[in-house]
Amino acid sequence: MRSSEKKNRVVITGMGIRCPLGRSVAEFETNLFAGASGIVPIRGTLVAQDFPVPFAGFLGSDDSTSGDPALQRCSRSAAFSLCSLEEAAAKLPYGAQVDAIVFGTAEGVAFDTVQSALQIQTGDLNPDSLPCAEEPLQIMADWLRDQKGCAIASHRMIAVNSACASGNQAIGEAMQRIRAGVWKRAIVGGVDARCTAANLMNFHMLGALCVEDVAAASASRPFSKDRSGFVRSEGAAVLILESLEAAEQRGAEILAEVLGYGATSDSFRLTDGRSDGIGVQAAMRRAVEDSGLSLDAIGAISAHGTSTLLNDKLETEAIKAVFGEMAYKIPVTSLKSQLGHTTVAAGALEAVSCVLMMRKTMLAPTINLMNSDPECDLDYVPNVSRPKDVNSMLSNNFGFGGQNACLVFGVQRS
Repeated sequence: MRSSEKKNRVVITGMGIRCPLGRSVAEFETNLFAGASGIVPIRGTLVAQDFPVPFAGFLGSDDSTSGDPALQRCSRSAAFSLCSLEEAAAKLPYGAQVDAIVFGTAEGVAFDTVQSALQIQTGDLNPDSLPCAEEPLQIMADWLRDQKGCAIASHRMIAVNSACASGNQAIGEAMQRIRAGVWKRAIVGGVDARCTAANLMNFHMLGALCVEDVAAASASRPFSKDRSGFVRSEGAAVLILESLEAAEQRGAEILAEVLGYGATSDSFRLTDGRSDGIGVQAAMRRAVEDSGLSLDAIGAISAHGTSTLLNDKLETEAIKAVFGEMAYKIPVTSLKSQLGHTTVAAGALEAVSCVLMMRKTMLAPTINLMNSDPECDLDYVPNVSRPKDVNSMLSNNFGFGGQNACLVFGVQRS
């Protein structure tokens, strides 16, 4: 743990989740350690029978939101976010100070957003009713005001979109402000509910998705020699961050600590990061340095691990460059093997998995790793969970255009 003063330490005191592996943290935990898959066939249901992409991590509708009639006309992103917030904030006392919401969101006024709005609305399309990046944040802010007595200023509702790095960036940016004493408590996380035909086609045209004729559950194969692209998925996760001092004052259960954050930008291409991995390596090093830990104190790594040919190889090389020979002794696991790639929400979902792994002293598996790739030769916790007492974890997220964000989480054993 950090040796800094208590007011500068940032802890996690609540978590909520909605994703194809679980509609609660408890359900997610069970499926996570069981090595289950949330990937399902989508032809003939979500998309046409002849659609080129055969599967996705599709969550579907979520009607478990306390029967709030306002949610009947809001976007799926907002519904998933609110469900996650209700779970995360269940033990937050009424009137508790919440300074900000920092949340990764994906929506903008694009084709699939308009399409979603047309499905929700009746009659003429009203531009003011279109889902937008701020909608999940406003829905959450309204709930916090009405149910928890927390008023959040509009300029403290911060929507983050740095592609696949968004979830980690949201957590890291809030952590820095709480550590500096600017904020006391923040709602963080991310959401992506874009398993639509339009969005799937966008990624397919980039050649990024797995389209092989295989069983849906085996389609996402990070670090495997026969991997052929990622599987699009969706979900949301919310975490409550607060200063250790604030958490102790209200007697909150401390789930874990956010120890370090590192972020870089490759500024290379619109969709590609640098092939030499310099930006990725720098983000990992900065997160560990910011945590105050030594490299040999990192007990495990939650990999970006998308199941694309290039990413998995480059991430493996970057881990070796940062950790040297120690890399072969550090277990590396990829949630995306079970869940697929939730892009903007990925870091938030993986933060929840890191906390669960450290608290349960068990590493979740990288499933579907049956065919070893000589270029990906680290310990990826293949196929089954592994008992492991881990006090700190590095979590990697790397986004389109070389946006890299890494976090270090820790727990303190009693």
